[in-house]
Formats: sequence, structure tokens, C-alpha cells
Amino acid sequence: MESQFFAQLLDLGVTGIFICWLLWSHKEQSKRLDDYVDRLLETLSNIEREREEGYDKIRDRYDEVIAKYDTERDKLLIDIARKLDG
Repeated sequence: MESQFFAQLLDLGVTGIFICWLLWSHKEQSKRLDDYVDRLLETLSNIEREREEGYDKIRDRYDEVIAKYDTERDKLLIDIARKLDG
């Protein structure tokens, strides 16, 4: 089957060779595009991971600041309560 196909392409002469080149070129271009899409998806995955890590750092920093202010507020309330009782 394949040999008949190639024989027919060779019978077409230059046009057959051009058709072969077009098929080969399409196949190679498809491979390159597949590789490009794979790299693009990997890059997007890395960006997403870095963004999530950044959010986690911001969230941790926020939690630290809130905990600090909660502690200060609690100490202040205790001091006020002692002064009012004392």
C-alpha cells in the first residue's frame, strides 16, 4: 500500500516531490508546535505555582501582623483593666 502511494507520487514528478515535502513539513511543524505547547504549559504551571507561593507568603505575613496586633490589644486591655481595678 505504501509502496504504491510512493510510486504514484514519483510518477507525478516534481508535483509528487512537492507533495512529499508538504507532508513532511506538516509533520515536522506539528511536532514543533506540540513541543512548544508542552513548554508553554510547563511555564504556565511554574508561574501559577510561584503565584500561589507568593500568596502564601503574603497570607503568612498578614497572619503575623494580625497576631502581633491582637497580642498588643490584649496586653492593653489587661493594663486598662488593672488600672481601673487598682
